[in-house]
Amino acid sequence: MSRTAQVLVLDDGELDDVYELLCQLVSRVTRLRGGEIPDSVEPPARLLVTTTRRASLSQDWVYGPSDPDRPSKICIVDEDSNTLRAMLRRIGFDLLIRRPVHPYALRLVLLRSLYRGQERRSDERVAIGHRISVRSGLRRRAVVLADLSLRGCRLLSSHPHPVGSCLTLQIPRELTGDKPLPLRARVLRTTPRTGEGERGHTMAMAFDNLTAATKRRITQILKDMEHGPSKFSGAVSDASKRAPREKTPSDGLPAAAPASEMDRRKDRRVKYERELVTLGEQAGSTLIGRDLSVGGMQVEADSGLAEGDVLRLALYGAAREEPFIVKARVVRDAGDRGFGLRFEDLAPGLATRLESLVAGLPTVEALQDGECDAMGSIVSEILERT
Repeated sequence: MSRTAQVLVLDDGELDDVYELLCQLVSRVTRLRGGEIPDSVEPPARLLVTTTRRASLSQDWVYGPSDPDRPSKICIVDEDSNTLRAMLRRIGFDLLIRRPVHPYALRLVLLRSLYRGQERRSDERVAIGHRISVRSGLRRRAVVLADLSLRGCRLLSSHPHPVGSCLTLQIPRELTGDKPLPLRARVLRTTPRTGEGERGHTMAMAFDNLTAATKRRITQILKDMEHGPSKFSGAVSDASKRAPREKTPSDGLPAAAPASEMDRRKDRRVKYERELVTLGEQAGSTLIGRDLSVGGMQVEADSGLAEGDVLRLALYGAAREEPFIVKARVVRDAGDRGFGLRFEDLAPGLATRLESLVAGLPTVEALQDGECDAMGSIVSEILERT
């Protein structure tokens, strides 16, 4: 599978409708089915959608909760259990979607997951493709700096380092245009490179305690490289001579990608970013409510609401039912716990329908809020703010 996959669907033929919806939202969707699926799968950049049978393929992806590189993960099931939900929580799935699901609600959830993944990666990330050196203790190794942002970078290395370990990166003068730049970084994730003919590992790194001066120097590198690494003609091949290296040979060190290939990856990534920007307004109006009752519900802290807002909402319940249209007022700001919404002016018939919806299992369940908090989950869309 290509390392540049943005959206990945893993299934055995059950997710045709999901794949079609994703293709309507963004142009770059990778799908692997049945025998096409390898034993080890590298994480996509933005979103994984899979089934119960294939969910465990992501269990070795190691991320911290605030890791900006962490993709959203959705599991779509026909039936589930407490054991399954516990497993999905443990390996980092964000949402569980139970069939049957309203097709428009499914579209909203996919769009929201794509867009929230985009928000996590708000810092500019630029392809580099240049050999640098890293030091752990007294040992120094040569690696390839694949890409760079103000938050961190991605390294291609023949030698994996444990998650959480700290390294010192030496950015050479060929990239800085001045004296070399040392950067302290910790390992967020180490992933084996599984492409055909590839060896080594990809390491996602986060920078620690950058000074204002260091940030300015990184920003200048990003500006210099924003049109791709081809402007540094010969830098990739020459870097192996200039970068400090161990006396022992670094057999299997991944080669830096040719400039044309890095340019193509950057171009694809930029196109993807633009697609998400154009869909951002609708994604921002999608809410995953929880603790639903006839009286109201809770919504996420990052929903863009404020206490006193009055909304007209569409609530999506059963797959074949029209959405519930309700008036809601934001009555409580609970900080990190989100916002409390109170439903107002409910017609008697609508209150009865809401009661039956509250009594059943939610179609979409948020998995990272805990078992109790996830009960009464509901997909909703802001139709109007008054």
